[in-house]
Amino acid sequence: MLAVPVFPPYSYIDEQQQLTGSGTAKVKQLLESMGLEYQFRVVANHGVATDLMQKGLVDGFFLATQNQARDQVGVMSAAVMYNNWTWFYMHDSPLSPANPHFRTQAKIGTRLNTNTYQWLLDNDYLIAAKTSEASTLIMMLTNKRLDAVFLSADVFWHALTEAGIDRSLVHHTTQSSQPFSCYFSKAYLARNSGFLEQFNHLAVTAKD
Repeated sequence: MLAVPVFPPYSYIDEQQQLTGSGTAKVKQLLESMGLEYQFRVVANHGVATDLMQKGLVDGFFLATQNQARDQVGVMSAAVMYNNWTWFYMHDSPLSPANPHFRTQAKIGTRLNTNTYQWLLDNDYLIAAKTSEASTLIMMLTNKRLDAVFLSADVFWHALTEAGIDRSLVHHTTQSSQPFSCYFSKAYLARNSGFLEQFNHLAVTAKD
C-alpha cells in the first residue's frame, strides 16, 4: 500500500476520476515488473504521506526527494525520475534570483509540506505564500503579489498551461536537480528482505 500525494503532473486525478501522471505510470511499471500486487492511496500532500507511513498505515509513498523527517521512518529508493527545483519570475521582475537583494527582499511562494518549502526555510528566504495548489501560486505571481515561485519545474509548467498563461511571460532559473524517488517504510523493508535491492535495480536499468 503506497500513499500518493496529489502533485500534478507526476500524480493526480484525471477527468475520469482515475489516478494518473508521469510518476504514477513509472512506479506502476516498476511494481508490475516485480510481479507485485499493490494499492495506491491518494493523499493531499507529502506531509500526510509521511505521517501515514510513520503510523504504519501505508508501506511507503511516491514520488519524493530526500529529507530527514522521511529518513527517520523510511528508506529512499534509487531515483525513479529527476526533479528540477526552479525559480520562476515574471519577465519584468526587478527582483530576479541574480539580484543581490533577492534572498532578503523577494517575496517567494511554494507548495506547503514539500522539500522546496523546507529548502527555503533552511536557507532563510522570505516565504510569503505556502499553498496546497500550484495554480494559486501562479495567480499570485502573475498578479505581482509574489516576486518569485520556487517549485518543481514540471509542476509549475503543468499548472501554467492549465491556467492558459503564455510561457513567454515567465522566466526561470534552475536551482538544482534532485533525485525523485519512492520512500518505503523501514517496517515494510524488514518484512520483505531483498525488496529494495530488486526495486532499485529495476529503477536504475529502466533509465539506461
